[in-house]
Amino acid sequence: MGCFVAVAGALLASICVQTLSAQPLSSQEFYKGKTVIMIIPSSAAGGYDTYARLLARHMGQYLPGRADMVPQNMPGAGGKVAVSYLANAAPKDGTVISGAYPQTLTEAALGRADLVKYDTKALTYIGSMNGEPYYCFVRNDVKVKSLKDLQTHELIVGATGQGSSSSISPALLNNLIGTKFRIISGYQGSNQIILATLRNEVQGWCGMGWSSLNGVADEELRKGNVRVLFQENGDPNERVNIMKLERATDVAKTAEDRKIMDIIYSQQIYGRPFLAPSGLAQARVDELRAAFDAALKDPKLKSDAARMGMELRSMTGAQLQAVIEDLYATPPALLARARSALDPGAAMQNLPGSK
Repeated sequence: MGCFVAVAGALLASICVQTLSAQPLSSQEFYKGKTVIMIIPSSAAGGYDTYARLLARHMGQYLPGRADMVPQNMPGAGGKVAVSYLANAAPKDGTVISGAYPQTLTEAALGRADLVKYDTKALTYIGSMNGEPYYCFVRNDVKVKSLKDLQTHELIVGATGQGSSSSISPALLNNLIGTKFRIISGYQGSNQIILATLRNEVQGWCGMGWSSLNGVADEELRKGNVRVLFQENGDPNERVNIMKLERATDVAKTAEDRKIMDIIYSQQIYGRPFLAPSGLAQARVDELRAAFDAALKDPKLKSDAARMGMELRSMTGAQLQAVIEDLYATPPALLARARSALDPGAAMQNLPGSK
């Protein structure tokens, strides 16, 4: 009898151990000792790289278990390489997140849906660090001085891949207000476009927020070698408000054209979005969103951002997801008109050696 009880007790203990081991790990156990990879959709030293690395330095401490967060650059195809990897190849367990260009989240609705190899609406939205207007910048030695000049004089601008803000902005303005941009596509990131402008390979660039300017561009602006040609949309930040810049959206020819511009420029509300793959457990989603929100409130992150001249206008993951859902609920006829306005046509050329 005693033997039976002992065997039964041992069996029960074994069953209990197996049952406990089958339970999912708690958040504390899951992240403790783990490394979270932060994918960056651009090359090093540009605005997206700088924002992502700032977040990576501070966000990991707010994940339960204080995970390390390691940045990894993955440029290409106007940011779609990074998002495609996140959606289709990255582990779906909260250990890989990614920054994204805003246009990679609108491409399926507004651009070449056939080039999008992921389901935008199914992605997990963590939040956005900033939103800001876009500007066009040019070398100071170009003849173009205004939007009116651009309707009669060609301006050669650099761009990353098709569908990037640096390519869709000049294409949009060509189609809706009659500018004459020629777009050289294929640069790896904003830093490379800026350097190409300084080397006179191209004459300028568009579709870039002020926060994407690197130290070199900022210095050239102060010296007067580069200037802001115009603002594309939205309200200016304090630094450029005194410039009294023209705004491209004010030059729209019809009310429908203005509405289309507003739809396309709406992506700037979430200028620095961060994502995770679809299919995450809700606990992981909540943890990533909470860690992002806490990091953006961290005094040390704010201090680092101020020291580097980086603006912060954060948006929560739930808010970002709502904006994306609203875009994809836009009537199809209006989206079709917007897509046609983004077609670069013969104005776009590929940089030699780029894909």
